[in-house]
Amino acid sequence: MNTPSSVKVLLVEDSPTDALIIGEALVDISDFEHELTHAESLAAAFAHAQETRFDVVLLDLGLPDGNGIDTFRRFRHVAPDTPVLVLTGLGDISVGLVAIQEGAQDYLLKREIQAALLSRAIRYAIERHRALTALAASEERFQLAVSGASAGLWDWNLRTGEMYLSVHFREIVGHAEDELPNEMRAHYDIIHRDDVERVMLALRAHTENRRPYDIEYRVRTRAGDYRWIQSRAQALWDASGTAYRMVGWILDVTDRRRAAEALRESREELQRLSANIEHIREEEKTRIARELHDDLGQLLTALKIDMTHFEEKIENKIDDAAAGGLRAIYGLIDQLVSSVRRIAADLRPVMLDDLGPIPAIDWFIQEFSARHQIVVNAQLDMNEVAFNRDSGTEVFRMVQEGLTNIARHSGASEANIEIARDEPFCVVKISDNGRGALPNARRSRKSFGLLGMRERAARLGGEIKVVTAPGEGFALTVRLPLAVVESPDVDGASAGSGAGAVVKH
Repeated sequence: MNTPSSVKVLLVEDSPTDALIIGEALVDISDFEHELTHAESLAAAFAHAQETRFDVVLLDLGLPDGNGIDTFRRFRHVAPDTPVLVLTGLGDISVGLVAIQEGAQDYLLKREIQAALLSRAIRYAIERHRALTALAASEERFQLAVSGASAGLWDWNLRTGEMYLSVHFREIVGHAEDELPNEMRAHYDIIHRDDVERVMLALRAHTENRRPYDIEYRVRTRAGDYRWIQSRAQALWDASGTAYRMVGWILDVTDRRRAAEALRESREELQRLSANIEHIREEEKTRIARELHDDLGQLLTALKIDMTHFEEKIENKIDDAAAGGLRAIYGLIDQLVSSVRRIAADLRPVMLDDLGPIPAIDWFIQEFSARHQIVVNAQLDMNEVAFNRDSGTEVFRMVQEGLTNIARHSGASEANIEIARDEPFCVVKISDNGRGALPNARRSRKSFGLLGMRERAARLGGEIKVVTAPGEGFALTVRLPLAVVESPDVDGASAGSGAGAVVKH
């Protein structure tokens, strides 16, 4: 024991005889030097205790101003950090035991006090007090750490199954102390059933194979919902390698898991948005291609026709050089029209390669209706027609051009598309309920995209019929020979070369 070499002793005893006996016993102790202070009353003892720090107090419970266990309680209140040995008579043993229960280090029968017994009792009181003080400080630090930490602590005795759960542990898992007993079984019962086996395997891997224990799992709260916790722990093993204790902590990681899930969903949404952006880019390419083809191509073709009419009017009034200049202009127009259509072809999505004519037309009708708010009634019997790739593309473009021009020029709220097999023709009908036009007006021939559609019909050896009148809408019928439309070997352009499409009004 680490008893001081000099011990300060406060003797609180009102009996001169007992005080003398105890003083002589102290003198006979050879284990340590002592410095004795004697007080005959409890009030005098209070005064000495407040002035001097004593190593031990020998306290008689029968004093003029104190009696029984109340004497100890009053002194301990004044000097709580001083170890006390209670002095009792034979009839006061039970009171001495109560004093020990309330914090006294030991009790001594005054009639049995001897130097050896007194020395042992003093040394034991001092050492026990030191140990208890250190333990109390340690427990206080532990409780402060537990209270201040965001983690919930647990301490599991693997031999008995008992498990200490800190207050914050219970708060994290959402249970009161009386609802969650201090045993591992109770903790198992609140683990999500889909996670129990994973937790058990992790515990076994740690206790048997000493692998790190660090796992996230769900626990059920009192309200019935689930929260995610992260649990880490370290076991202790005995000499035989058997784990006998495991201490760990838990953290509530629900918010982190939710944030991670939200981040994952955000990334997926970003990927979807990126894909939509690419889709929008393709749609924009399609729009540019359509506008290039419909507007510039048709206008240039119309310009070529107007130049031809102009040439007929001045045919006899220009010389060879001027005629050559006109022919050069025609060539440039042809080159520009070809370039525009080539660019349009490069920009358009490869619809027919991926979908075929029917799905491509269905797709375009849906996009057209959504964009222009025009109801399109479609009757497509194209499955009855075995389109080759070129004829399918031409029919798709005719429908595309017809609907586009309806949206731009007719003011219609409704359009009708019909594609049917009518031996020996494939018949394409496009109509609307728009403003219409004079049947012979040259503007109507341009406004409704007849120039481009006529060229497409011509490549397939077909004919176009137009019926229109002001206020009565517009109707167009294209009749294409099935022999060309369904030809597996002959290219549509080649089959239709030299055969001009007939436009009827």
